[in-house]
Amino acid sequence: MKCPNCGKEFSERTVVQKFCSTKCGNQYRQKHKAIYPSITFNCAHCGHTVVTDGIKDKRTRFCCQECERKYWRHPPYERESNRQNFHSLSEYASWERRTNEG
Repeated sequence: MKCPNCGKEFSERTVVQKFCSTKCGNQYRQKHKAIYPSITFNCAHCGHTVVTDGIKDKRTRFCCQECERKYWRHPPYERESNRQNFHSLSEYASWERRTNEG
């Protein structure tokens, strides 16, 4: 097998081995770090335009946790479209369970 980092031929010791050494594996991963793209979206609750920085910012729908809490706290009939704002039926079902407990 050929090492993806240095190109050296080697015989793997396990079925999942991809690099000739741990050092080569670490060097390869340092060179090929995952790059998170910056995304732009409007907050589903307040409508503010959000631009993520792309490194550790994983927001995709809300500008902050407060907006997310407020958004999910209101029943679906108070929103402009009924149940279309839920990503899945399971999200809607869990919302109904939480609101019907009290």
